[in-house]
Amino acid sequence: MKVPAISVALAIILGSTALSLAQQSGRGAVELSNGTKVPQNPSLPKLNLTNMQREQIRKSVLPENTEVEFRLKSTKSAKDFNSAIGEKLPKGVKANSLPTQVLSQIPDLRDYLYVKMKDQVLIVNGMTNRIVDMFSETQPLS
Repeated sequence: MKVPAISVALAIILGSTALSLAQQSGRGAVELSNGTKVPQNPSLPKLNLTNMQREQIRKSVLPENTEVEFRLKSTKSAKDFNSAIGEKLPKGVKANSLPTQVLSQIPDLRDYLYVKMKDQVLIVNGMTNRIVDMFSETQPLS
């Protein structure tokens, strides 16, 4: 079956127009059938933990055997990493899910993970692997 040239041209024009409109309207957003625009690169809201919440997290993860060990081949390169808010976790360092009891009491943490490294508890954005909060693993926050 031979497709008329006009049909092919019309499909190309409509396709490129739709692509152009999508790029202009949402900068990568997808529009649902109800008109709601959903971003392709969503971000988590800023996390503002209180010292009481940090202490609750610290106590919950303290007994967990999840400390990063630098003698392992996969984490050896992270030995010289200096933790700072905004920094991305080094390659080979895997973040852990927060304990269920913490998530049940602080549901805002459901999209966040944690790492225990160099006597610090690092709270990590689960989408970007960036550190959003950090505090001492061994010193109580009172």
